[in-house]
Amino acid sequence: MKNYMNKFLFLLAVVFLFAACEDDAELTKLATVNFTENPLATPDAILLTQEEAIQAAVTVSWDAITFPIEAPVIYSLQFDVATDTIGDQAWANGVTVVAGSEVFSKSFIGSEINDIAKDLGLEAGVESTVLLRVQAYLDRTIFSSAIGMQVTPYTTIIPNTSLYLPGSYSDWNADTANTISATATSGVFKGVFTLSDADKLEFKIALDLDSETVYGGDDNGNLVLDGANLKLPAAGTYQINVDLNTLKWSATPYSWGIIGPATPQGWGADTDMFYDTTNQVWKYVGYLQTGAMKWRLNDDWATNYGPQNNDDGIAYLDDPGAYTVTASSVYEVTFKVNEDPATATYSINTVNWGIIGDATPAGWDADTDMTFNSTGGFWEITADLVPGALKFRRDDSWPNNYGPRNSTDGILYYDDPGAHGVNEAGTYYITFTVDATNPEMANYTIEKLN
Repeated sequence: MKNYMNKFLFLLAVVFLFAACEDDAELTKLATVNFTENPLATPDAILLTQEEAIQAAVTVSWDAITFPIEAPVIYSLQFDVATDTIGDQAWANGVTVVAGSEVFSKSFIGSEINDIAKDLGLEAGVESTVLLRVQAYLDRTIFSSAIGMQVTPYTTIIPNTSLYLPGSYSDWNADTANTISATATSGVFKGVFTLSDADKLEFKIALDLDSETVYGGDDNGNLVLDGANLKLPAAGTYQINVDLNTLKWSATPYSWGIIGPATPQGWGADTDMFYDTTNQVWKYVGYLQTGAMKWRLNDDWATNYGPQNNDDGIAYLDDPGAYTVTASSVYEVTFKVNEDPATATYSINTVNWGIIGDATPAGWDADTDMTFNSTGGFWEITADLVPGALKFRRDDSWPNNYGPRNSTDGILYYDDPGAHGVNEAGTYYITFTVDATNPEMANYTIEKLN
């Protein structure tokens, strides 16, 4: 009887065990959860531009899904390129953006999509397919099917006011390199670039002095990061155009000159001006005689300017007028075409150099004027000097002055505190020569006549 009772109890325990196991299986079984519809991208083709970087670019929407547990569902979006969405590492290199809890759409501005495209390695200016899917998370992660959208990203342009052109002419040093300036169009730069040494025509384009972003080029006028050196076709002056939006550049021969009876070559040929990179104007410093004067581009009448009067400093494109020089003298002429090329601005002012210092007749109080030798192209004076110091000054003003660093080598330096020392009283013949295209230094001679 005892044996039967033991067998009965054993069988009863087995029945309860199986029943418990069945109950546990029901508790741990996961209900199937899926997205019933694909997400929707509106629009599904996006041409991105920096000008519209903060404007709405695309909205992605999706349907809610229901988990068996009542709790907030966290939704995210994943972006990737097609080649990275297959295999063991599918979507591993994608970009994930959290949308939030119980939200069913996410909008992006242009710069956000552009940053995603950049992270995915998409090429600027080229339309590419980006796949996206929605991720839902509660007690597990569920993904929607992937959809594709077409994205054309842009290159982000730093709002520089200028670009640097380091090259062989500057020993590749950006600190001493020429620059070109930003135009009214974002990402577009323009400027004048002169290279006089035919053996040093190569250069590159740097965003700033310390930038790691340096552009070279290819054979088709394209700018390429860390590309081959850019090169001018020959020594000369060029207008450089750079468009960082399209990564294109060009160099066009560009030289302004003055022409007319007032100029050294009359109507027969232009007298070339030079480009002042500091003030970004064209200049001529030299002798003009009485008569008419106009401005002409590249020694050709196709592009020329003339003023309608002598007073307002405005010259007009292809205008028959001319500036009238009323007195023969040395002048500084400046010229600049305006943003609207229908007009240009100019100035014409006389230039006078003199000597000043306690060795000179007027001491430190005033200049003693020199005279321009139009045949030799230098300034000269014969003056009685006494022991003391002597410097050279333009237009009775200190902003433009020169001083030597010794009294023997005949070299003057712009705005240098040095002065020539006169040791003996007497009559001296003094000359002064300055090259306006290289104003950092000048030359002088001083000879005692008696």
